[in-house]
Amino acid sequence: MVRIGMACVVFVAAGITIQPDDAAKKATVKKLTQEIGDATLKGDHGKLMDHTYDGVIKELGGREKAIAAIDTIMQSMKSQGITIKSFKVGEPGEFLSEGGNTFVVVPTGIEMTFPGGKAIGKSYLLGISPDGGKTWKFVDGAGIEKQVVRDKVLPKLPAQLKLPAKEPPEIIKGQ
Repeated sequence: MVRIGMACVVFVAAGITIQPDDAAKKATVKKLTQEIGDATLKGDHGKLMDHTYDGVIKELGGREKAIAAIDTIMQSMKSQGITIKSFKVGEPGEFLSEGGNTFVVVPTGIEMTFPGGKAIGKSYLLGISPDGGKTWKFVDGAGIEKQVVRDKVLPKLPAQLKLPAKEPPEIIKGQ
């Protein structure tokens, strides 16, 4: 009976030590995701690339080409009267591991205005850590919708990782 009681104490104590670790990882991931949103709003595309997964940067032709491409896209949006107004971060999901990497899905929301209205979109960032959560890089969920793209730029994903389905933005006219 004492052994069963001690085993329960050990399992409870182990759960207590694991939960704060996950809570700390979630807080770190959420903070980094907000930094990505803030960099996007400020037009700091260098900082955005600092947080972008290396496979994506490589696929875009390297850091400088990736920054130039984002600059061009953002300039085009601006010339069309499209402005990103806000970037919101939801609660990170479950941490899953595969092949030495840890993965987490972080829900995001973005509000953009355009002539005659606004769009509110939901998406996510996929966080990838090669060192158990000490450092993180991210990929925008919109860029990895297709399996062929995921296979090309990402490491092997855990079988139990469920990426959110793409949702069409809510368009509000006259805003």
